[in-house]
Amino acid sequence: MATNMPSVTFFGYWSGRLPAVAQLHFRSFLAHHPGAIYELWLDEDTGSAIAAPELQWLKTHPRIRVRPFSLDALIEQHVSPRPRPGRGRREWLRRIGYAVHRKIGPSWSRHKAWDHEQFGLTYMHSSMLFPGIERDLTYRGDMARFLVPLVHYPQASLYCDLDICFTSDLTRLCESGGWVYRWENFAFANNALVYMPGTSWSAALARKANAIETFRPWILLSDAHCAELGLAIHPARLFDPLWDPTSMLYGDTARFFGARDNLALDLHALKTERHLAIHWHNNWKTVPAPNSIYGGLLKACEESIE
Repeated sequence: MATNMPSVTFFGYWSGRLPAVAQLHFRSFLAHHPGAIYELWLDEDTGSAIAAPELQWLKTHPRIRVRPFSLDALIEQHVSPRPRPGRGRREWLRRIGYAVHRKIGPSWSRHKAWDHEQFGLTYMHSSMLFPGIERDLTYRGDMARFLVPLVHYPQASLYCDLDICFTSDLTRLCESGGWVYRWENFAFANNALVYMPGTSWSAALARKANAIETFRPWILLSDAHCAELGLAIHPARLFDPLWDPTSMLYGDTARFFGARDNLALDLHALKTERHLAIHWHNNWKTVPAPNSIYGGLLKACEESIE
């Protein structure tokens, strides 16, 4: 990391009960970022909790801070127009209309929607067909990663999805400009990692999201919007071997979580690929095999921080 830069606060967000498989995320953070602080934001509006026995140590570790908060309160203060809520009979009717018009797509349903070639219609917050945020945990996460730093991080911060294993010190990439990384080979970025050097960056991202009425990454983090905001887009292969055709993990999470015949050899081969992180793409209910690449990386991280 550049010597004239302030320290970087790493942070993540979770809605609901934190799954045990996230242990590798936190262990690898500690192993590769000595001295850095990680803040885990737990969404109280969705009953978030750390219940798994494997994760109880997070509550007392000196470099990890667990921060309960209300995402709904941040949305109320910083999102305008606020997303339409979905409740009762109106929500039932809206869901029927949403399902129908996703398929038929008459012109009026596209008036307040982004028509994306990969994801179809993405409805704006003010659209009657916007699906709401109460039950959409993914969209709550899309919003939290930009609203939390807007309020709480005047200094440099790096948002991280909890399905990421760090294999290097990412602070060396955290200089004066914000960055994200590409979603496969498409013309937009993933939001699994978002570096914001300060409040001006998170404020600019929040303003853009409010202007276009969506926090979805395929709209908010399009190449055009990233260029406008000054966000660099790193290649996917640096952080996402499952999207790297040259990687041994390409295209199949079973290669990461399943048993390996020669784990030591596989870990060495993976190391030579020189990824900076490994995004394992959800798999929150997956139970890794003890002799999996996941298991090998977890053991190495635990040994390095003992």
